[in-house]
Amino acid sequence: MTFAGAGSAALPPEDRWLTAARWSAVAIGATIIVSPPLANLAMALTVAFLLASGQARARFAQVLRQPVAIGAILVLAVVAAAMLWAQVPWKARLDSFWSWRKLLLLLVLLALFGPVRWKMRLIWGYLAACAAGLVVSFGLVAVAGRLPEGPHPISADPTLQEKLAALAGTLLRHHVMQALSFAVAVTLCLWLALDRSLAPRVRALAGALGALFLVNLAFVTPGRSGYLALAAMLAALAVFSVRSARAALWALLGAALVAGLLAASPLARNGLARGVAEWRNAASLPEYNSMGYRAVVYENTLEIVRERPGLGVGTGGFGDAYARHIEGKYTGWRAIPTVDPHSQYLFFLAEQGLVGLAAFLAFLALGFSDRGDGSRTRLVAVAVLAGWCASGLFTSHFKTFAEGHLLAIFLGAMLARPMPGENA
Repeated sequence: MTFAGAGSAALPPEDRWLTAARWSAVAIGATIIVSPPLANLAMALTVAFLLASGQARARFAQVLRQPVAIGAILVLAVVAAAMLWAQVPWKARLDSFWSWRKLLLLLVLLALFGPVRWKMRLIWGYLAACAAGLVVSFGLVAVAGRLPEGPHPISADPTLQEKLAALAGTLLRHHVMQALSFAVAVTLCLWLALDRSLAPRVRALAGALGALFLVNLAFVTPGRSGYLALAAMLAALAVFSVRSARAALWALLGAALVAGLLAASPLARNGLARGVAEWRNAASLPEYNSMGYRAVVYENTLEIVRERPGLGVGTGGFGDAYARHIEGKYTGWRAIPTVDPHSQYLFFLAEQGLVGLAAFLAFLALGFSDRGDGSRTRLVAVAVLAGWCASGLFTSHFKTFAEGHLLAIFLGAMLARPMPGENA
């Protein structure tokens, strides 16, 4: 049995297994945005092929010396320890700990993606998957003959056109995942367009594709998290790329273009304005709303944190602690329980306390400081991590399945270092 690509028959057996593992990991990046079952299958194959190669031990020995790997293990250790003092059944504690398995995937990707050519294959594979979604999204808009007004049809009895328009913005699992996926795609396209080692036609193709993703984000795909993450990713890319006054001017013009597109889009403009209004009027709004509910949850979460600031309520304990805290306190939509405080930073504070938040911040700092293999691919890792740090203010995207794995894929692959003697 042979694997993966021209010339694979000439590879030693262990290299064939590594090639298979790497292609399986490329498949994770292409499927995580649409199908968790397919992504899980690709993850299982990646691990199985890596173990079959006989190189796992040596590769992980190198990985465990990297700063980002040390940070990931620190978070896992704190989350595991915090299971001991949670006041919920052990199944809830273990389920919550298992939700952090994307950090294990990060370690696997660090072990596999040392060669730059494989990093590029992952990037192009991901962009191809996103581009397929982009084509279908624009096609649905064309068939519907209208732009979506939000992630769901507005009217109680939506027409077919309204349903198709709404579907255009939620194809990739849901509107938030699609917004984050396309935000990453915009960043990757810009990164490629700025790479002078690529052929001019490739750079032009990347720039044009990035512009299409950006237009879709502004006019078709709703998702305030995506807008926030995109702003942070592009800012990080600019900070680490700009080396001259001319480049700074181009960065400012690019920022003005992105801001102008969002301002010109009723979907983006109304979504942002609605979020601000919901936040400000959370105390008086009669019906459930996203940002108003977050304001209520944040207030109660901080009250829970004040009761146990050092160690928190324990891994898996937030949902139970929140339900007990608000019992009899509210009526209506404010009384809706939740297992997620809708902020990654508050999540650590609530479940693992100041110790957990310190471990998480250490992981972020080590991720930003990791030099990777010294190539430009580190910029991708830094940019995506910055985007998740920004969206993590209002979501738990480091912990959620698809979003967390998407970060782990790019953070692990782009910071991976080649083994001694391994071709780049």
